[in-house]
Amino acid sequence: MTRPITSPSLACVAGLVALVPLAVAAQPAPTGWSTVANTATPLPGASATFNSFNQPSVNGAGLVVMRARGKGAQGGGEPPRGIYARQMGSTPGPLTAVFDTTTAVPGPNNAGVGGAPVAFTEFPAFARIGLQDDTIATRGQSNPLWVYTLPDGSETRVGTSGVYTLRRGSGLSVAGQFGAVPELAYYGVPGAPPGTRFDQFPGAPAVGGLGRIAFKGNWAEDGVGKTGVFVRPANARQPEAPALRIASSDSLIPGEPEGGMRFGSTAPPSAAGNQVVFLGLDSEEAPTLGGIYLAPMQHLPALTPLVQIGQPVPGEPSREPFTRLGEALSFDGRFLAFWASWGAETRSLLLTCPTDGNADLIAYCLAQYPDGYRVEVPLNQGFFVHDLRTGRTLRAARTGTQHEDFLYWTYSGRPPGSGGGDGDEGGDAEPPRWRSAAFAAVQAGARGAEVVFKARTYGEPVVDGLHWAAVGLRQTVETPLLRTGDAATSVDPMAPAGASITTLGVERDSLRNGWLAINASMLDAVTGEAWAGVYVARTR
Repeated sequence: MTRPITSPSLACVAGLVALVPLAVAAQPAPTGWSTVANTATPLPGASATFNSFNQPSVNGAGLVVMRARGKGAQGGGEPPRGIYARQMGSTPGPLTAVFDTTTAVPGPNNAGVGGAPVAFTEFPAFARIGLQDDTIATRGQSNPLWVYTLPDGSETRVGTSGVYTLRRGSGLSVAGQFGAVPELAYYGVPGAPPGTRFDQFPGAPAVGGLGRIAFKGNWAEDGVGKTGVFVRPANARQPEAPALRIASSDSLIPGEPEGGMRFGSTAPPSAAGNQVVFLGLDSEEAPTLGGIYLAPMQHLPALTPLVQIGQPVPGEPSREPFTRLGEALSFDGRFLAFWASWGAETRSLLLTCPTDGNADLIAYCLAQYPDGYRVEVPLNQGFFVHDLRTGRTLRAARTGTQHEDFLYWTYSGRPPGSGGGDGDEGGDAEPPRWRSAAFAAVQAGARGAEVVFKARTYGEPVVDGLHWAAVGLRQTVETPLLRTGDAATSVDPMAPAGASITTLGVERDSLRNGWLAINASMLDAVTGEAWAGVYVARTR
């Protein structure tokens, strides 16, 4: 059954996890926002101020890391941009550049002109940081990094995309496209034939304990595309340490007999301590098998299923099964927060092409979808928390009377014949397509898990909001934090007095040890003055 976006909201269904009135909140929600950086903040090392910000990440000590862009253009005609960090607290530290488009890409890097190393050109995903340390991980793009000679005597260049970290003050290359280079064979795909290189690293890499970096990698064998989840240490003392393969499209789905179904897709992982979690499915488009798995950071370890397709939905009297699970997982070593949907009812949405960003991508979208693109969105959606200690899965929020949608759509990828994609998570050398994502972050609280999530209510206007949920075995207590349409000065006293919040963002590593980091954009509809920033609040 399909319902249009103008249909009334579903009645709230009572479940195993009750929703109690907001006035009796058992645990305090975040209050009091502090500015990490905003439109008035100068970019480190550049004669410009910031213009836009992606969703930030934060570690347990309040060190915030973010991807951001500046105003105007620099030497190459593009605005300055990069990955930036700032220590927050009672006396915030200075804003610093982790990597930007003036930074030399950590080696291997021998392809520069006149002895100058090649610099970064773009950072295609949000940056992440370790829960208990200051190791920062990001994807990075550049012009080719390495020149070498083929057996026939011809010269070739490789290395335009990789995974990079800043650890203990040193920039390091964790993963790159160098596996076919004889002297750099340790960058090859582990378990694949010698000389097999990674093609791309979709999504955002995650930081585990001791600087170990978990990432998704794509490659090909005999013309067959493959994908998997890998871990490699960021260790300057062991530059040739090999990557470890956690799981891949060569792996049997747990519970399948030999010769049975293997993973058709794996999603970018999350990590904490010596463990990773990831979504693995038989089919990304129409899954019937698979789920969310836990694994130690070892080569081809046993996978422990945490949540699976077909498992009954907790909190639903009908006990309908999960039909879809989201790939964006927030994980702190004990609690796992994830999005899921169930049931056959859908809502019809008409998606329109982007108006800002890469011109080639916009043109390609308009050529493919001049009248927009219609999708069917599950009517029954929720955010859930799985407790590794107890084995229980509890509901944090569901669509119903208060929330109508948790999915947000983007059009991204690399148009045929184009030099690049939109510079966001879709810039993975994959064809352009519509992608959806849900946003939530989790931390351990005094009485259970605490979750911040993003939700939408349809109407005139459409309202997006960030919400706080204290999730316990006997009850879940929810509190609204910020909504689009709220006064911009409610989060940033420097914002234009007449401006309202227009967008809000949170990511899977945005809530750590009592620190909540978000990004927001604002606009004065009368004067047209825009504002944006990254902000933190304390939750305890």
